[in-house]
Amino acid sequence: MISQIPCSESDHVFISFVAFRDDFNTWNASSYSIEVSAWGGGNNEFQAYTNDPSNIYVKGGNLYLRPTFTVDNPHFDEAKLYNGEMDLRSLWQTCTFSGFDGCHKTANGHGEILPPVLSGKITTNFAFTYGRVNVRAKIPKGDWIWPAIWLIPSDSHYGGWPRSGDIDIIESRGNTKAVINGVNQGVNQLVSKLNWGPDYRHNAADKTTEYARKSVGDWHGWHTYSMEWTPDHIITLVDNVEILRVNTPTTGFWNFGGFQGQDIWTAGGRNAPFDQPYRLILSVAVGGDFFEDGDYDTPRPWGHSSHPKRDFWEHRADWGDTWRGEDAAMIVDYIEMIPTSRTAANSKRE
Repeated sequence: MISQIPCSESDHVFISFVAFRDDFNTWNASSYSIEVSAWGGGNNEFQAYTNDPSNIYVKGGNLYLRPTFTVDNPHFDEAKLYNGEMDLRSLWQTCTFSGFDGCHKTANGHGEILPPVLSGKITTNFAFTYGRVNVRAKIPKGDWIWPAIWLIPSDSHYGGWPRSGDIDIIESRGNTKAVINGVNQGVNQLVSKLNWGPDYRHNAADKTTEYARKSVGDWHGWHTYSMEWTPDHIITLVDNVEILRVNTPTTGFWNFGGFQGQDIWTAGGRNAPFDQPYRLILSVAVGGDFFEDGDYDTPRPWGHSSHPKRDFWEHRADWGDTWRGEDAAMIVDYIEMIPTSRTAANSKRE
């Protein structure tokens, strides 16, 4: 599908064309990389990501990324959750990240249990620099579910996270009530942000974060989530309404962030680190540090204990009925990635 749309913006001239689109009439395995790992992500989440057809499947022209209880998988039961092992290579014939025991976990009944949830995370093999992304999707609703539509660079050109940046089009907490710092930040709120900085302790995301909040109702419905990306700006939108706009700083992101020391992005464009090929990710995580201290519809069960996954699981009677079938899944109608080919540009630093 090609639609040429010439346009001009300052001293840039672009030609746009749809280079990647998936309507999910079938599962196109060659278009995606599926994460299979139980490491828990960078926020100590509770899920193991799998390629299991219970967690990632296509039905009725839609993609489903659905979290399920580990004990509902035929390879597990309650006893194995507490005293068994999770060998991902044996179960799902692959493992994509071995760090933090990501490929093999064990539980001995005296501390933490195995990941109590299995879920889905996919990354497009297609990558691009500058253009637009459209994802029509229905985000999940249910306590402690954390959906995200985001982009990361194809390679860590400037170093490990967040040195090479990431672009969170949207993420949300699935709880109906999640009052954090006096504001309900549950499924009634979308968060959109850029992550960037010299290391995880100096992530300047607070300078590039915005929210879309509903005073009535929530975001658990069909919406189109988009990003527009040029050397001059990054804009995120929901249903074509702007959420976040970040204009490229005149003197670059290093100075905008107020960081000390040598600028790690001097070899790139003025908009570095957001000047490299990026891929799109869809994920449904569960639990972890994203759910900060606050007032929730059901009390956060894991507190700050040494076995948060066990606490989460043992309180499922409090929250389990909020996972109502496929309402707990991220359901995707289509993905569209529209790169722009720059025929004339000057994106160097001033």
